[in-house]
Amino acid sequence: MTREEVLNQLIEFAAKSFGKDASTINEKTNIAEDLGKKSVQVIGMCSLIENEFDVMIAIGDLLKFETMGDLADYVMEEM
Repeated sequence: MTREEVLNQLIEFAAKSFGKDASTINEKTNIAEDLGKKSVQVIGMCSLIENEFDVMIAIGDLLKFETMGDLADYVMEEM
């Protein structure tokens, strides 16, 4: 899977988890500031990532990634 494919999938997950329009999310989207910090949404996003990519991300760690691009880089490294 390419980084672009991973990023696109993460964008879809973020849109679903945070109730946003996927077209408003991109590589530079700030996860905490632009998407939100609600624990239920973060848990949902972590679950989707774990199920799709078999990559473990602790709930508290998701918000340590500044942008969607940073998250995509991490997922690529861990796959």
